[in-house]
Amino acid sequence: MNLSFYMCLSDMQYGGGADWAAVGVLLRGGRTLLIRRVERESDPWSGQVAFPGGRWRPGEDLLGTAVREVEEEVGVRPTALAGTLPPLSPSNAPWLKVVPHVFTEWEGDPRPNPAEVAEMRWVSRGDLKETEWMGRPAYAVGNWVVWGLTYRILVRMRECGLL
Repeated sequence: MNLSFYMCLSDMQYGGGADWAAVGVLLRGGRTLLIRRVERESDPWSGQVAFPGGRWRPGEDLLGTAVREVEEEVGVRPTALAGTLPPLSPSNAPWLKVVPHVFTEWEGDPRPNPAEVAEMRWVSRGDLKETEWMGRPAYAVGNWVVWGLTYRILVRMRECGLL
């Protein structure tokens, strides 16, 4: 891995709180795992492409949130944290702070939990095709459109040489 990889990632750990969430970025061999969420009326991100992740719960820090969500959504237990990227906020929830946790090792083989994940794909830098969606920058990944917070995380990963 190149030097920018280490310059972009932090060893900062976040305690969490009601306005915090975490995503788990599984990274291996120049590819990362993206999921397409199941469609649910109660979910503002229903059907969208994302990293495994979710809201903080009392009694855990954000690393614990990221590990729990990865386990729940794709069935693997992250074991090696490379670092975190700075918190970002979704445009439809600017009060929410989301911390990407980059994992390079995990136990098991990822499999989508059908209660939460409709599909999953390993994605490389070359798979990300610049496009627009609803007037916003996005990536096309096959028949998926990646936009919003997930797009911004992927842009940061590309800038840092993670992808």
